[in-house]
Amino acid sequence: MNSRQENITRIPEIILKKLKRKATDEELHLLNEWLSMSEKNRTLYKKLVQRENLVLIKKQYQKINNEAAWEEILRKIELKKKTPVRKLYSKAIKYAAILALPIMVASFFLYRSFNYDDPTSTFIELEMQISELKESSLITDEGEVVSLQLKNNETVVEIDGTEIHKKDSTLLYNARKKKVEEVKYNSLVTPRSKVYSVVLADGTKVWLNASSAIKYPVYFTGKTRKVFLIGEAYFEVKRDTTHPFIVSTNKMEVEVLGTSFNVMAYPEDKVAETTLVSGKVNVKTDANELILEPGMTAQLNKTNNLLNQTKTDTELITSWRFGKYIFKYENLESVMAKLSRWYNVDVSFVNAEKKNIHFSGTLHKYNDINETLHIIELATDVSFENSENFISVN
Repeated sequence: MNSRQENITRIPEIILKKLKRKATDEELHLLNEWLSMSEKNRTLYKKLVQRENLVLIKKQYQKINNEAAWEEILRKIELKKKTPVRKLYSKAIKYAAILALPIMVASFFLYRSFNYDDPTSTFIELEMQISELKESSLITDEGEVVSLQLKNNETVVEIDGTEIHKKDSTLLYNARKKKVEEVKYNSLVTPRSKVYSVVLADGTKVWLNASSAIKYPVYFTGKTRKVFLIGEAYFEVKRDTTHPFIVSTNKMEVEVLGTSFNVMAYPEDKVAETTLVSGKVNVKTDANELILEPGMTAQLNKTNNLLNQTKTDTELITSWRFGKYIFKYENLESVMAKLSRWYNVDVSFVNAEKKNIHFSGTLHKYNDINETLHIIELATDVSFENSENFISVN
């Protein structure tokens, strides 16, 4: 097998890593090269990453050694359209043919990990939702996806007596106190380039940044108020000394009574951060614990699980809420990661050393992407090539 074929056989693994936002620059480059080979590759990719098709793959897994099973999947997801399945399998997929069964296997194992009693599976579920949805959406406990591209001041849905209203870019939970036999969870999801906010049933306000998701009870019960977060959010917690509020991420938990703070926990980032604006929070990991004072940031290194705290400028951390990003001597890798999520583009560094170049300045989120990139070019020794939502850093 030549090097080109070896690279192509890595596509299933890369697709899964991209869904989890853990793909490297090299892997993203290989994936984009494969996608550029043919329209059929791009169609196959788009179909395979749809949630309902992954469910189908899971159901067909028992017959994975039967080529007919793969043909049945292609038929059901309508890839064949006017072309006979066998012809499509042998010709149209082209370089993807050798990927068929590996993608089935990889997709199955991704879905098999969804044991909903396991918190880790909650985060996988949220990551999948972020990757699949193109608009800010509410996902109910029953799995119904409600697009939030509605007119203002509408009642979106009612769940067990809890009315959920939409006003501008905010969801409002109006919960009538009652005995709740079963806790039901909703999720708010913002894809790339979108932001949204929600006022939870207890009055806590949450602002959700781009490419993020939060899962929370429709109505809080028990001794704690716990939510699950992927990505970045700013919280203003309703004070309740008898019911601590807990933000759970994949690597740490933040416990508060009533305060304002920012949590950034994107799966692909090497560091997870909690920044305290006011009040007091307790940041916990499996091995460490820190109590933060206002103006401090707790940083968790995901590689070695070390937790430390530093003094920070909270305006820099929370500037995304006000339509801008303020950077102060931040490395270009981190800067481009934030812009990638906001502008819905993939970024590749031609020279890895450029990741360590530092940038300071204010970038307005609603500017055209080329204008934003030009500002960075003027301040740093880099140039950008922007082609069909793929940016190369030279």
